[in-house]
Amino acid sequence: MRRVVALLAGLLVSTLAFAQSSDIPVSNWTVPPYAHSSGGITTMTDVTSPRAFIGVAPCRLVDTRVGTFPAGFGPPSLSPGVERKFDLLNGPCPGMPNSIDAYSLNVTVVTPSGPGHLVIWPTGASEPTVSSINFTTGQTIANAVIVPAGNSVPIGAISVKAGASGTHLLIDINGYFSRQASSISASFDFSNDSSSAVAGNFFNASSSCSGACALSASSSTTAAGRAISGVVGAGGDNSAGVFGKHLGGFSVPGYTGAGVRGESNLVGVLGIAVGTSAFRQGVAGSLVNSSGGEVAWGALGSVPGTDPTCVGGGSCGGPWGVFAGGNIGATGTKHFLDPHPTDPSLVIAYVSLEGPEAGTYFRGRGRIQNGIARIAVPEHFRFVTDPEGLTVQITPIGPMASFSVVKYDLNEIVVQSSRNVEFFYMVNGVRAAFKDIVPVRRGNEFAPRSADARMPEWLSQAQKQVLIQNGTYRPDGTVNMETARRLRWDSVWAERNEPSPELAP
Repeated sequence: MRRVVALLAGLLVSTLAFAQSSDIPVSNWTVPPYAHSSGGITTMTDVTSPRAFIGVAPCRLVDTRVGTFPAGFGPPSLSPGVERKFDLLNGPCPGMPNSIDAYSLNVTVVTPSGPGHLVIWPTGASEPTVSSINFTTGQTIANAVIVPAGNSVPIGAISVKAGASGTHLLIDINGYFSRQASSISASFDFSNDSSSAVAGNFFNASSSCSGACALSASSSTTAAGRAISGVVGAGGDNSAGVFGKHLGGFSVPGYTGAGVRGESNLVGVLGIAVGTSAFRQGVAGSLVNSSGGEVAWGALGSVPGTDPTCVGGGSCGGPWGVFAGGNIGATGTKHFLDPHPTDPSLVIAYVSLEGPEAGTYFRGRGRIQNGIARIAVPEHFRFVTDPEGLTVQITPIGPMASFSVVKYDLNEIVVQSSRNVEFFYMVNGVRAAFKDIVPVRRGNEFAPRSADARMPEWLSQAQKQVLIQNGTYRPDGTVNMETARRLRWDSVWAERNEPSPELAP
């Protein structure tokens, strides 16, 4: 009996020694079924939509048995109850992008000191209550797991904890679930209005990633960084580097939706058009009806197309800082600025003339000869001005003289005087295409955008007082809901939150 016991003891010792000294090969394994959340994987139990899997050659990330393994990924072994973090994106397996949302891993425990279990979770998230591996004393056992990439510092890290007993640990990778697919850089549909389809942060501009980088530990901004970078080739008129489409409501009071939205203490949205010709716009916006017909459009930083007949063969117009195809509306004044000639800290601000009509004019200086003066109407004025509603002002230069306008039309102005003198003239008219403008009309330009909107701060104090007086807002700046219901603004707000009609791509 003693010989049998001794034989069994010797066999157990040699088996443990073999498990500790022998190498466990890195081999491929079947990826467990998994789906990816468009809003980002955060826990092991996320309900997700399907996501592409990116396979890589199996590679060992962690081996706590080998002293020569990279620091942070080798010894010591796991102590029971102690969390160990592994920064997998900066581990010994190269080529893993920052766009990883979850890892496909094979996790092996080697010669644990007693019975226990292993839990694995994304760093920064709550520790799960379900183990990934259960083991007994001295057992070498592996299991394939899908682990979301952590969203705290370090980004992409995972945490591992041995329960009850310590153990050596091996972690191998054979692929990952990424926010980037093979044929589409990033394409997501997300219907939950509390999350984002794509969320990216870039803080460390010195990262080695190219194209698009996510959040990293540093907050350096010494060079250009991009949370999302979209590049498109010659894809036709409807192609876009970044395409944003909003189909429902919006969470910011007063704003009901945006295809692309930018917020910054410097520039919210920056658009740059390279070159000075051939229909270029830095930022362009278009208003279309339900049939796709363009009602109005505008551009920031634009030029029209080129034409060889233009002066110098260049652009026939512009470049324009702001150009609108359609009317331009504003609640404030329209300024133009000139530099002050002697004080660089000052500017000269002139305000555009306001009036109840789309006025036109030309002016100049003339001379009475033999009691008569003829003023030719410039061709450009004749082309845009309505023949009705012309007015002529004559001011003599020098001593008093009597004047009379004996003829006025879009071809010629004839002036008669009591004597031969020089005079100034001003001829006013109305644009023919906009002669029927009515200054007082129905409009919702000052209507609140939502029930929880506040009185806009860009209004003047006088305008704010008028909006309180006419019942648009209450004195505390909140919306007057009695007015909103009477004028059916509440119905408009509800309609804005409905999904937009689909337009042809």
